[in-house]
Amino acid sequence: MTGVGVVSAAGIGLTALSEALRRGVCCDRPSNSALPLRSVAAVPVPIASHEDFPDDRKAWLALTALDEAMSDAGLPRQGTRRRAVFLGTGLSSITPAELAEDLYPHLTEAGFDRAAMGRDLSPDRAGPRRHLPGRVTDYIANMLGARGPRGTNFSACAAAAMAIAEGARTLRRGEADVAIVGGHDSMIHPMGVLSFVVLGALAEDACRPFDKDRHGFLIGEGAAILILERAADAQQRGATIRANLLGAGTSVDAWNITAPHPDGAGAELSMRRALVDAGLSPSDIDYVNAHGTGTPVGDVAEARAIQRVLGTVPVSSIKGAVGHTIAAAGAVEAAACIAALQGGWMPGTTGLLSRDPACPITTLTEPVSQPARVMLSNSFGFGGQNCTLLLGRHTP
Repeated sequence: MTGVGVVSAAGIGLTALSEALRRGVCCDRPSNSALPLRSVAAVPVPIASHEDFPDDRKAWLALTALDEAMSDAGLPRQGTRRRAVFLGTGLSSITPAELAEDLYPHLTEAGFDRAAMGRDLSPDRAGPRRHLPGRVTDYIANMLGARGPRGTNFSACAAAAMAIAEGARTLRRGEADVAIVGGHDSMIHPMGVLSFVVLGALAEDACRPFDKDRHGFLIGEGAAILILERAADAQQRGATIRANLLGAGTSVDAWNITAPHPDGAGAELSMRRALVDAGLSPSDIDYVNAHGTGTPVGDVAEARAIQRVLGTVPVSSIKGAVGHTIAAAGAVEAAACIAALQGGWMPGTTGLLSRDPACPITTLTEPVSQPARVMLSNSFGFGGQNCTLLLGRHTP
């Protein structure tokens, strides 16, 4: 990994994220929603808008992170065409304003006129361009002149991690020389918040991963873009290598549309596959960045899986600090791991006050100055979609 760009509730840049996690603070802000929600983990600084993506905050977040990552990697915007682009994003890039503009013209006293919407081919309304989840991926690839493989993953909260994994596989197969990977999402709008309120997934006060009194997550927003290159290529051009992506594993629970397998069977398989992919053993793992959303069922399932696979190992979740960035979570948390690997420390679990005995893991409550060689990062999404990344400290 030669470039990192991240936008989170801590601010813009990897330094802002690292400093917030080192302090162990919660980067939430008061919610302006009329819904029962005390706070959100919103980006605290203005994000530049973009004329090609009016009212699409998710796109703005992605493009901001891209600028950071390309600059960090020392890569020109236009270069080799052998570039791949893989991003994770939410279920759709549609925004509340676009939804209103697209649907309201077809609402009548009799209800929603689907036939009329189907006949509406206006480029300004109900156009596929506005609703395709991959439109930001395509825009970035075209802007960079990337002729390599590209793809958009929208496997819920595992989307960004899966995009990173696919970018790495593309480099291994020799199909590209550079992979621009990551994720972007913002669900801090009425439709996004309401969907999680209905599911009962949001915390009414603080997010407390692995706490016996946890009751949901802090909804957030963010984006992170990572630049992946083969080590030999990066060294040849004199790039600074931030960390090594050692392996990745994926799985599907095949259990329930929202709830994870209660024993974490899919999570276990994802972690074991990542270890096999990297050629590592459980004893090689020094720290686990857990998915750890603070939900009653999810935390127990993940903790059980971690214990079975890795035994006793330091574990924490950063979602109490920067919120759950949904489809961007895997990339934002990979960026946090990179910062920790480079700095020789491990994040704590902001919000954790009293460990839940039902979660049989060694959870860090505070950041600790303890270097790690290999970190494991989990991302699990609705539908039992799981992805595990293994990141290692780079030693020249």
